Amino acid sequence: MGAKNCPETPRQRMIAMMYLVLTALLALNVSREIVEAFIIIEDGLSKTVENIGKKNNTIYANFRQAESENPKKVKEWREYADVAKRSSDQMFDYIQDIKIELIEKADGDDQIAVKGRLVYPDSILKNDNITIGSEIMIGATANGRAYQLREEFDKFKETISGLILEKDVEFKNSIDKNLSLLDPPNKVTQNITWENAHFQERPLIAIITLLSKMQGDVRNAESDVISYLYKQIDASSFKFNKLDAVVKAKSNYVFKGGVYEAEVFLAAFDTTQKPTIYIGPIDSTINDDGTWNLKMKGELGINYDTLSIHNSIGKYSVPCNTLNPSVKWGGLIYYKTPEGRINKYRFSNEYQVAESQVVVSPSKMNVFYLGVKNPIDISVPGVPIENITPRINNGTISKDKDGGYIVKPKTITTKSKKTFVTVFATIDGKEREMGKAEFRVKKLPNPVAKVAMSKGGRIAKNLLLAQNGVLAELENSDFDATFKVVEFSVSTVVQGYEQKKSSRSNKFTNQQKELLNKLNRGQRVFFEGIKAKGPDKLTRDLPPIVFKIK
Repeated sequence: MGAKNCPETPRQRMIAMMYLVLTALLALNVSREIVEAFIIIEDGLSKTVENIGKKNNTIYANFRQAESENPKKVKEWREYADVAKRSSDQMFDYIQDIKIELIEKADGDDQIAVKGRLVYPDSILKNDNITIGSEIMIGATANGRAYQLREEFDKFKETISGLILEKDVEFKNSIDKNLSLLDPPNKVTQNITWENAHFQERPLIAIITLLSKMQGDVRNAESDVISYLYKQIDASSFKFNKLDAVVKAKSNYVFKGGVYEAEVFLAAFDTTQKPTIYIGPIDSTINDDGTWNLKMKGELGINYDTLSIHNSIGKYSVPCNTLNPSVKWGGLIYYKTPEGRINKYRFSNEYQVAESQVVVSPSKMNVFYLGVKNPIDISVPGVPIENITPRINNGTISKDKDGGYIVKPKTITTKSKKTFVTVFATIDGKEREMGKAEFRVKKLPNPVAKVAMSKGGRIAKNLLLAQNGVLAELENSDFDATFKVVEFSVSTVVQGYEQKKSSRSNKFTNQQKELLNKLNRGQRVFFEGIKAKGPDKLTRDLPPIVFKIK
């Protein structure tokens, strides 16, 4: 994706290839011709970096212009682009500081190649110096600037790559690859590091050229990423090619004496335009081309009416005082297209006016368990959730943060002691019982004991020795109930005699560890007498675990 966003130009490929060839020639001879060639490449790199910088400034200007026109849409992506600019500028300046330090160290007080923050490679007096790079970049004890440079460059890569969305893996990998500073292949270089390969006994002009190339890589990555971020502005915009009429009712069930409410709107709409929504009977005829000609039947205000519009949504409300198993209603939505044409969209819906009823349903299973939070959903059609009050005769019931309810039963259900959830609703200021539901209360199922996440079988000795103790967990359960082993023993046969060591916790004791350390291949080891406690505070005996050492 990165290559598609900002492909490498033939000029950049040529400069990079020349740099590699000339670097190889350095191993043979540092001639004046090679030095001059590096100066030419350095000049080309500097111009390329300057041009990329100008291109980047244009993109940043586009960000500012776009944000001034639509701040809400652009602000997030502009802020990401600012991170890219700030990180790139810091990395670029860091490399520039190294270049200036190298030249000033090599040429001393006579240097004329540095003016302010600018570097003029053709004015470096000692551009063929091969010791200054080793001295500053490598250092006497491998503590030179090159090592910190590599570390800072890796941080820059991490920052710039982190601005890319996770879904764009190909682009992210491309950026990472272009900014990776890798050691040369071992077969060729015999474990020479990136630092030594590029800075050890290299002419000053070659090092300056390499640093300019790294600055070019910084600006190229910056250009790729901010171009990518700029495209996300439109990528996050909705593009509609179909409009559909939608009716959204608060409920299709209405209590006698209640109010039926519904919203009528287009599934895709422009908030700068308001549709006109008519409610009533429709006249429809088919045209010669097979399309339908739709219009409202009768007179406005007599046979049909309009809905009030807010944020392109029409609000429909009608009193319901008579029981009715099926009330049908509908109409037309008139919507003006960008071309100025009026499109009409037909909609219809149906609801019931019924007596009150209650719905109580378990969220995860048809029983309540002791010691854990049992989530349930409770609703009364047509009654707002804030007007519903459930009560339980065995334990407590309370609201959770997601709008449901949590039940904590007190005792296990018996024939004489049943558990009911009774639901009350406040309607017209009065509390009414809407119904009740019966539940069973049981204790949690037993957990499964495990060592090294295994219930037994063959196991490597080193894996067994790496464990801290025995765990217990529920399997195939919707509840996140925590169990803890409180007692277990380890036994095996040593020199014909059974040896057994016990622990009063879930951790291996030192004697148990010593016993496990004596195990040999093919020997069996037993974890027995395993006891565990869960949130219900009940102690449970768990089946033993048997391992055979691989």
